Amino acid sequence: KTFADAAPKLPPPHILALFHAAKPQSRDALRVFVAENFTLPEQVIGPELPAERVAIARHIDSLWDQLTRASTTAPQYSSLLPLPEPYVVPGGRFRELYYWDSYFTMLGLAESGRNDLVEHMVRDFAYLIDAYGHVPNGTRSYYLSRSQPPFFYAMVGLLSEDSAGSYSRYLPELRREHAFWMQGEVGLKRGTAHRRVVSMPDGAILNRDWDDSDTPRDESYREDTELAQRSGRVPKQLYRDLRAAAESGWDFSTRWFADGQTLAAINT
Repeated sequence: KTFADAAPKLPPPHILALFHAAKPQSRDALRVFVAENFTLPEQVIGPELPAERVAIARHIDSLWDQLTRASTTAPQYSSLLPLPEPYVVPGGRFRELYYWDSYFTMLGLAESGRNDLVEHMVRDFAYLIDAYGHVPNGTRSYYLSRSQPPFFYAMVGLLSEDSAGSYSRYLPELRREHAFWMQGEVGLKRGTAHRRVVSMPDGAILNRDWDDSDTPRDESYREDTELAQRSGRVPKQLYRDLRAAAESGWDFSTRWFADGQTLAAINT
């Protein structure tokens, strides 16, 4: 994920040409090449632990500003998706806004009286729906092929006691997200599926987790390719299952393992 989040210093085709010309053969040579041509991201570091014991609520309250980011613009060629309002990131290797995780963050923000950030983040998610037709897994270009459990309606419900007014305000985005999840429903034959919609043998319509790509995930490229080599499975099917698990939010739970034990048997 460090490399997927790095910002190229030059146009990517130019860097690729330099890479083929240099042909770095060792780990150290590759590190030097990357450092020369990319700006690597920094880890999100939280506040230092206080010297004395403090109440848990006070400690959590101190985290919000530390984890708040603003990115109305993004570096050229970066994978980061710009957002109009400030938002809270999880921290560590997760430097961007994530979808369903954020709902639980917003519950904490509301409890801490940070309704300003709740409002900002709802606007950000509405912006993503307007810009891309759905909320991506996270605000990186490599997350655009999948979403996560659709909690936008629940986020909107946090805005005020007048939930009807809030839902009315964001009704266009709520409709647009619903359409994204139901795309392909009309005319779908029984016992078949299309993207996130499944028609059961009795005609009932269900949703499933899905990712539009069948390649290794950018943020876990080496892990995915090595797993494919060990698994003996058709790589594209394995990658699709891994990506669908990431959309589910249960990444990675044995609930998706066909043998109940190994990630290589994942069947999301």
